[in-house]
Amino acid sequence: MWKIGIIGAGHYGEEHARAIAQLDNAVVTAASRTNAAALAGFTARYGGAGYTDYIDLLNDPEVDAVVIATPHHLHTDIALAAARAGKHILLEKPMAPTFAECQQIADAAQAAKVCL
Repeated sequence: MWKIGIIGAGHYGEEHARAIAQLDNAVVTAASRTNAAALAGFTARYGGAGYTDYIDLLNDPEVDAVVIATPHHLHTDIALAAARAGKHILLEKPMAPTFAECQQIADAAQAAKVCL
């Protein structure tokens, strides 16, 4: 069973949570969003622990993989942190604002031996 954390529990995060809920081999284990009230509603609907700071989600040992569903200009730092935390990564498109950042993310995932 894949335990999934959703970083960016807004509109697109909800789409991913609904899709994950239909899978037999995955469950939403955690979610992060800076708006605490909206986060509470998200976790009430989909379950899992709620974090207003995505670093806390990445430090959660129950999370195997993350869906990064934040605005694309935020992807790079989050994806790099996820790789360092040893979490497999599903990253929304566009991957990052520049080719250099995309390469940095790919290199970090490869070095950490996580799937991207």
